Amino acid sequence: MHSAALDAVRQGHPEVRKRLLGAFAITVLFMVVEVVGGLLANSLALLADAGHMLTDAGALALALLVAWFNARQVGNAAQQARSERREAWAAIVNGAVLLVVCAAIISEAVARMGTPEPVQTGFMLLVASAGLVVNIAAALMLKPVVGGNLNARGAYVHVLGDLLGSVGTIVAALLIRQFGWLSADPIASLLVSALVLRAAITLMRDAWRVLR
Repeated sequence: MHSAALDAVRQGHPEVRKRLLGAFAITVLFMVVEVVGGLLANSLALLADAGHMLTDAGALALALLVAWFNARQVGNAAQQARSERREAWAAIVNGAVLLVVCAAIISEAVARMGTPEPVQTGFMLLVASAGLVVNIAAALMLKPVVGGNLNARGAYVHVLGDLLGSVGTIVAALLIRQFGWLSADPIASLLVSALVLRAAITLMRDAWRVLR
């Protein structure tokens, strides 16, 4: 990202806020769809993805708040440094929330591994496919503004986690539908959680370097 664009991102440029708001709106709307779909299909993978979308909504709301606040504090180098620290703290909060959510999902997935439960694969596949489209749209909205901005990057990592969750859920639904392998549902949740955990830890590490 060239320097002018990077400065605009850091200063809470309206384009950044507009993209964050768009991603927030579609994330909240589809989160409700996934909760209902997960309950109706009895799919842990769908509910796990809905849980990630809930944290996404919080991450995007936090990112919007920080971007708005930074836009009102544009000025000298000291104010710029404070803006960067706020972005770093927002990224750490986002990463910490992801760690907690992933721990809860992993715990439930391990429990289900011992006693797999039947799922409605047709409905699961439909909702997961729609979720993939929504997450791709949200990721495309955020991608242009993540370079050099930990605040936007934190929200972007959440969305990518959901995108991976949708892919994992689709694969699990196909495996269950084709082979009757019920363990594919909790396994998909474990794999996605592992990927999201890695991204969250990396994000928090980078944010901590800014704060040191």
